[in-house]
Amino acid sequence: MSEKLVFRPAEVQAALGIRNTKFWALVKAGSLETRKIGSATVVPAESLRTFVENLPKANAS
Repeated sequence: MSEKLVFRPAEVQAALGIRNTKFWALVKAGSLETRKIGSATVVPAESLRTFVENLPKANAS
């Protein structure tokens, strides 16, 4: 199994180009799902994939 199943918050922030405050705002709004592995917070890959797929398309200007 080579595909990553979960990502740490810092990995999600780097991948999306957002800061910590925006990450937690997205979590609080329910846009990103989190889980716990012990004390570590992680984002399932499927939640991240769904979030990106649901972003509005950019207008071609």
